[in-house]
Order: sequence, then C-alpha cells, then structure tokens
Amino acid sequence: MFIGQIIDDLDAISHQVKRRCDLGQTDLNSVLENFFLEILNLTLDAALVNLNSTRSNVPGIDLGDSTSARKIAFQVTSRGDPAKVKDTLDKIQPPQLAAYQEFFILVIGERRKSYTIDAALAAKCHGFTGANIIGITELCRMIMETKIETIRAIQQMLQDERRSIRIELEPEIGGTFETDAIAEIEGRPSVTRSDATLFHASDAAAGAFGSAGEAAAALDGFIDQLTSLPRLSRGVFGWMLDESDHRFGLSNSPEINADLVQRKFPEMKQLLVDTRLLKSRGFLGYQDDEDGESPVFWFRFPGADHDYFAETFMNFVKEKNLKVSSLFQTMNFSPFGPPLAADAPPPQVKSKRTRKLSGQQRAMMRN
Repeated sequence: MFIGQIIDDLDAISHQVKRRCDLGQTDLNSVLENFFLEILNLTLDAALVNLNSTRSNVPGIDLGDSTSARKIAFQVTSRGDPAKVKDTLDKIQPPQLAAYQEFFILVIGERRKSYTIDAALAAKCHGFTGANIIGITELCRMIMETKIETIRAIQQMLQDERRSIRIELEPEIGGTFETDAIAEIEGRPSVTRSDATLFHASDAAAGAFGSAGEAAAALDGFIDQLTSLPRLSRGVFGWMLDESDHRFGLSNSPEINADLVQRKFPEMKQLLVDTRLLKSRGFLGYQDDEDGESPVFWFRFPGADHDYFAETFMNFVKEKNLKVSSLFQTMNFSPFGPPLAADAPPPQVKSKRTRKLSGQQRAMMRN
C-alpha cells in the first residue's frame, strides 16, 4: 500500500515538472530541491545538504554529503537529455571533485534508456556512468529496496507535502496560476436531515423524547455542530464511536479506551490533530487514570441540548447497526427517519433538557 502511494505521488510530481518544461519553465526551486533532499536522505541513509542554501547555484551540483563515508553529490534537474548531462559534468570543479567521491544526476521525470558518457568527463568525475543518472522510476526502485520503516516515512512525508509541492510546481500562464486558494478549502457539507420519527419511535429512545419534533430538534442541533468539522475529523469522531466501549458492551458510558485508539489508528500525526480539534470543539473529553490503567476519551454531543441524547444516540446506532464514521462523512441522517430536503432548516422545536424518565426507561437506555 505504501509503495503504491509513493509511486503515484512521485509520478504526479514528475508529470507536473514535465508540464512546466513544456511551457518553458525549467527551473526547479529550492522547495523542490529540499523535498528530494529529504527523500534521498531517507532512501540512502545519507546526510545530504542543499548546497544552494549558502551559495546560489553551486557549479554542477545541488545536494552534497561530504561527511559520511560514501561522500555523494546530486544535481537535481528537470532535464535528462545528453546535453544536460554533459553540461552538468563540465561544471563540476576541483573543490567538488575533492569533496565528493560519487556524483549523480536526479532527473525529475524519465531518464533516457541509455547514455554515452564522454570518457574524459567520466574519468574526471570519479568513473561517472549512465547508471549514475537516476529517473523517478529508478528512485522508486531504490525506495522499494529499503526497510519498511523507511518506506512508511517517505509515504508520510509525501502525504504531508503533496499539496504544497503541487502549488510550487504549478506553471505560471500569462501571469496567473490555476490554483485558487479558496477553491482548495473544504466547504461546509451538504446535509440530508431527518424528521427523526424512527429515532423517536425506537426501543433505543425508550421514551427519552416527548415527540418526534423534540427528537428532530436535538438531532439537528448536533448536526449543526458537526457541519463545522472537516470531513476527515468527522470520520475520526465516527470511527471512535464505532470502536467505543459502549458499542461493544464494555461500558454503559459513551467512551473509548485511549490506548486502543492509539494502537489502532494508522496515522499518529493525523490522530493528534483531529483529537485536539474535536476536544476544542466540545466533541471529546479526556480522562487520564492515575492508577496505571488506560486513559479514556469520552464523547460529547454538542448542540443536542438534551440530557439523554448521548445515550439515546449510541443505543440507536447500535440497535440499527449503523456505521457512524460513514454517517458523519456523508452527513446523510435518513436512517433516523424520512429525510427532509438537503440543508433544510431544522424544525423549531425546543428540546427538553430535564425530561424525567422512569426507572424502567433509564434501565432500558443503559442496556
């Protein structure tokens, strides 16, 4: 899975570089040089630095590692033609020849099938051959030969940097760019609201609502708060509800073991971002345990304005075997009752926060 994503992302970058070249924009800025510097350092277990960060356009090379045993240097270029190769080797000066033992050319795209290297230049540059010219395909093969931890680190880096690299590589056409920053921002989701009649009439509700209108008002208040969250954060919140202790009969409270979340969730960086956001927006609470037991996240349902909404909601999704992560990402709440028009305003029925339930009703909600 990781290597497939790496190949797709690097291929997309090389296609953007080609498009720039087709429009006569062959420069590769420092952002892209630093991006491939990190990939090469991970792949080769090297300590390359950007030589252009201290001196603009070091002759022949952009990246160098003179501190490790291998002592390697790279030219990063959008061109892989023989003229570019010759020009690169011609420009390598005695100080670089003394500092580095191997020279490579990284072509952000496809290299030629074969190269004929001038014998004198090859000898000058420590036995440079066609094998020292690396395209994106060759780079992907090198990555595949590394440890799984390295592959995963590269995939994570690509995931984190994908959007910024895309913008950096976008060609300028007539003084403008295609990317509209506003268009890239996620908008509020389309919502299919429900009249909540099924929710109100369910065994899960157990008389918690005085009417379907009251149930709909509580549900819509919660939906209004959900719409302020990004889709991925709504998905994480739904996934946590799907995995909750209550869902599996381990607790009567809507909560989840925090250690379980950390072990199961694949991307720790994303998890930290989403849990911080969910806590700040009132969807999650956190309780540490001083006796060495697992801490817990406990769930809140802001906007519902009803004392029993949390328990009722959890019981209903369990009773109907609903996948909450899908529910929150699609924002289609028709399983709770016949749908209203998309984005229709919620019914103006005030929820009752202090409705009293009988002992039997409360017992039903705990089960």
